[in-house]
Amino acid sequence: MFLDQHKTYSIEKIYLILVCLSTLLPGFGAIDNNPVRWMSIGFLTILFLFYKCFISQNKFRINLEKSTLIILSSIYLLFNCVNADNINESFITLYKLIIIVSVFFASYLAIRKISGAFLFICYIFTISLFFESLYTLIDFVSTNDSFTGISKNRNISSSSLVLKLIFLIYVIEGSKSFYEKLLLRALEIIALLAIIVLQSRFGIISIFGIYFLYLMLMKSSRKMIVLSILASAVFFVYFNNNDFQNKIEKNYTFQNLSEDNSVKQRLSFYKSSINLFKQKPFVGNGLGSWKYKSIENKSSKTSSVFIPYYTHNDFLQILMETGLVGLFVYLAFFLLVLMILLKNRDNKSYIPLIIALILVTANSLINFPIHRTQEYIPFIICCSFILRKKEFEIKGKNSNLLPILIILLIPSLILANYEYRSLKIQATLMKDYQNNNFSLSLNEIKKINYKLPNLASNVVPISTYLSRYYFNEKEYYESIRLLDYSLELNSFDLISNELMLKNYIFTNQNNKAYDLVKDLIDRYPENRNYSNILLALSKKLD
Repeated sequence: MFLDQHKTYSIEKIYLILVCLSTLLPGFGAIDNNPVRWMSIGFLTILFLFYKCFISQNKFRINLEKSTLIILSSIYLLFNCVNADNINESFITLYKLIIIVSVFFASYLAIRKISGAFLFICYIFTISLFFESLYTLIDFVSTNDSFTGISKNRNISSSSLVLKLIFLIYVIEGSKSFYEKLLLRALEIIALLAIIVLQSRFGIISIFGIYFLYLMLMKSSRKMIVLSILASAVFFVYFNNNDFQNKIEKNYTFQNLSEDNSVKQRLSFYKSSINLFKQKPFVGNGLGSWKYKSIENKSSKTSSVFIPYYTHNDFLQILMETGLVGLFVYLAFFLLVLMILLKNRDNKSYIPLIIALILVTANSLINFPIHRTQEYIPFIICCSFILRKKEFEIKGKNSNLLPILIILLIPSLILANYEYRSLKIQATLMKDYQNNNFSLSLNEIKKINYKLPNLASNVVPISTYLSRYYFNEKEYYESIRLLDYSLELNSFDLISNELMLKNYIFTNQNNKAYDLVKDLIDRYPENRNYSNILLALSKKLD
């Protein structure tokens, strides 16, 4: 039978394949592809866990006692969400963590039933690497403007490629067939080209780091590794001095590195994160709070604000959002994985797994892999393989964590669907705002759910975008009602404040308009428009 675990094609293998491929799904009309990917992964995991609980003849159970840390952490995160300033945004973040934990346990159960599980995982990552690399190169050749790869973000696309490159090299080293090795080496060159054209500094440095570590840990590969490093160096120099540079739009040298805006921005984010952590060091500010907390008390010379959606350091963001307790739990997980790896240094899988752990840790220090399925789900699958001997699993009629995970996954999928539908309509709302258009009718606007999620992808409250349609139809008080809700969510949002100022002026609420424009001048002291409005209001109010 197809579902027979003794056959080559088992339900466990199908699950792992589909989960990995789901991390590459497009956005299907949404401005961000992430919710579609989370939703697909969660749905596949529900089906797999349901099968393991109620259909599989070998009913394996997860021991609650050996999962105490995970359960206590979940309770703490729930408390953390409830106490956040924006509960809705916290639960949007929480559902992703629930899916990650569920994938970990589902992968754990799947891996324990697959013979030669690690090599199978390597082949899955190799297939994924092929699709990602091919998409990147086609995108590079066919796109006239700046391109971003399959994830719509260069750093994420590059990080995903270099993580899977680790396992491709391992497969090449273990391959006995000449033709298979030739085909895999061709894929290796394609992957290197894809990483290089993406021009992510982390990706370029990771290439050298990966081959250097293989050189140190797998001495039999010296010749191949040295040639690969030389090839990478040649391509790197070529692309930095070729006409392609105009398309790539980046030129990283040691001279301009200190002046790079991205470096300065990251340092600024780190400083803000530490300052926010100091306000609530033990319990944190709440999951998902960084995106709206980070713009507090910021002033600018112009009416423009850069929104740092992520801290670009997972450890600092976890520290700021969940406090010392949350960071301790997260670091404990990394430490447990490292300890198990070090205990199994004689295992053949040790080398690629320790390199992968180093890569993900380094990436977490400068980016946000935990928030992106394309990077983090493969890492979680690797962790499931590493921890497969910790015996979370028990047989018999004892306690079982799987039904609890299924129950938690259902609302997670609902939240993912809400986020996906919101991101679809946000594309229209943002485009209308940028072009000063009103392509939606009020009847369409009334049907939009602006409370879950309540912040757009750029942290502007969704109710703010809706309010401008009412303002355009001269329904000023309905516009003000929506903006009141917006300012409860994010009182520092510039778009919300400016729209509220317009409403106050058009409804002759001059005192409120006067107070609001004074606050805006305090934050943006060199904005002449605000000064002119203040002067006009001062004359009206004598």
